[in-house]
Amino acid sequence: MKRLIFVVLGIGLLMACSGGGTETMRRLQQAEGVVEKRPDSAAAVLRQMTTTGMTEEEMALYGLLKTTVAYKTHGTIENDSLISSSITYYNRHGDDKHRGHAYFYRGAIRYRFDNYLGAVSDFKKAETLSEEADDEKLKNRNYIMLYRVNRYFNNLPQSLKYVHKLLDSDIELNDSIMILRSLLECAIVHADMGQTDSACTYIDKALQLKKKAAPHLLAYIYATAATIYQENGDTEKAVAYLKKWEETDSDNYIGYLSEARIRKAQGQYEKAIKLAKMEMGLPHCDRKERMKCMQLLAEIYELTGDKELALSARKQVEAYEDSMRYVNQAIQMVEWQQKFDEERQAKEYYRRTSWMLGLIIVLAVVVALSIAVGTWWHRRKVRRLSFQLDEDARRINELRAKIELQEKSGEENGLEMARLKEELQSRMERISGTLLVGTQIFSRLQQRQCIAEATAKEQQCLVDYYAQLRPKRWQEWERKYKGLSTAQYIFLIMQDDLHFDDASIAAALNVKRTSVRSMRSRIKGREK
Repeated sequence: MKRLIFVVLGIGLLMACSGGGTETMRRLQQAEGVVEKRPDSAAAVLRQMTTTGMTEEEMALYGLLKTTVAYKTHGTIENDSLISSSITYYNRHGDDKHRGHAYFYRGAIRYRFDNYLGAVSDFKKAETLSEEADDEKLKNRNYIMLYRVNRYFNNLPQSLKYVHKLLDSDIELNDSIMILRSLLECAIVHADMGQTDSACTYIDKALQLKKKAAPHLLAYIYATAATIYQENGDTEKAVAYLKKWEETDSDNYIGYLSEARIRKAQGQYEKAIKLAKMEMGLPHCDRKERMKCMQLLAEIYELTGDKELALSARKQVEAYEDSMRYVNQAIQMVEWQQKFDEERQAKEYYRRTSWMLGLIIVLAVVVALSIAVGTWWHRRKVRRLSFQLDEDARRINELRAKIELQEKSGEENGLEMARLKEELQSRMERISGTLLVGTQIFSRLQQRQCIAEATAKEQQCLVDYYAQLRPKRWQEWERKYKGLSTAQYIFLIMQDDLHFDDASIAAALNVKRTSVRSMRSRIKGREK
C-alpha cells in the first residue's frame, strides 16, 4: 500500500513539473504574440513571470522578449548580455525565425550604445536570415537600420543600396507613408552623390503622394524638394517649394539650409549667413548638416572678402572631417560590410553551383541510363527479329520439304497440306514484308534520295534488311562498336557501305553538316 502511495505521488509530481513548464512556455508565447504591436501588454505578462525553473529554450525566448519590450518602450537596458544568451541558444538549435529577431534587437541595442560596428554586424546577420526566410517585416527593419548607420558614416554607396532595398520592401508591404518616406530618402542620397537628375525624379514621385502626408511630413517634403531643386540649379522651383514650406509654419531644419543657399545665389549674403547659423542652432542638426552649414558659411565669407572668418569656417570643416574616431569607424564599417557581402555572395555562389552540379550529374546519370536501356532494348529487338527471321527461313525450308514429300508419296491429306501451305505463306509474307520495306529504303539510299521522312519502324526494317544482306559487315560492326542506335547504324551503312561523303549524308538525313560530324564523333566514342 505504501509503495502504491509513493508511485502515485511521484506521478503527480512529474505531472506538476511538466504542467509548470508548459504553462511557462504558453505565457511566453502569449507575450510573443503581442510584443510587436502592444509591447506594454507583453511587458505586463513578463513582469508576472520568474526565471526560476525555466528551461534553456524558455530562457532564450524570455531574453528576446525582454529586450524587445525594453527597446520598443524605450526602457533602460544596461548591456546586451541577456539577448546575447538568447542568440547563443538559437545559434545552437537553428531556430532561424527567433535567431533573426534576436540579432536585429541586439544590433538595435548596440546602436543605442554607439557600438556601430557591432550593430552593423548584427544587422547584416539578421538581414541574411530575414531574406532567406522571406520575412518582409524583419527585412524592412534591417534595411532601415543599415541605411541609418551607413548614412551616419557618410557611406553613400551602401546608403543608396539600402534605401533602394527599403523602398522595394515598403512597396511589397504596401505602406504608402513608408513608400513616401523612402522616396524622399532616395532623393536625398542621390543628391548627396551628385546625381541631381535622379534626385529630382524621386522627389517628383514623392510629391505625387503628398496628399497622404501629415502636416509635419508635408513640410519635410517641401523642404527636401527646395533643397534638391536648388542643388540642381532650378532656383525657380526651389523658391516655389520654399514658399510652400514657409506656409506650413514648420521649423524643419532642412528648410533653413535650403533658403540660405538660395539667398546666397541671390546675393543676399547677410540673410544667408543668418539662416545658416539658425540651421546650426537647431537641436536636430546633426554632424553632417553642421558640416554643410560650415562649408556654406566659408563660401559666403570668401565672397564677402572676410578671409579670417572663411579660414576659421574651413578649419572647422576639416576638424569634422579629420575626426579620427569617426574616420576609422567609417573605414571599418565599409570594409566589414564589403567583406561580409563578398563572403555571403561566395557562399550563395557555392550553394547554387553545388545544386546545379548535382542536378547536372543526376541528369547525366538519367540520360546515360536511358541510352543504355534504349540501346539494350534495341539490340534485344534486333537479335530477336534476326532470330525470328532465321527461324522463319528454317521453318519455310521444313514446310517445303514436307509438302514435297507428301506430294511424292501421294498421301491424300488435304487438311494437312492446306495448313502447311498456309503457314508457309504467312512466314514468307512476314519475311518479305520486313525485307521489302528495308529493300525499298536501301534502294532510295543507293539513289541518294532523302529518307528523313521514314518512320522509326521503316528505319528499323532497313537495319534488319542490311543485317541479312551484309552479315559479315554487320558482325564486324557488332564486334567493333557497343550499343549503337538505329540512326547510327544507318549512318554506318551510308558511310562504310555506300561510301557517301558528308554532304551526301547530310542531304539524305536532311541535317546540317555539323550534325554529320557530331554523329561520327559519337559513333567513334562507342568503339570497344
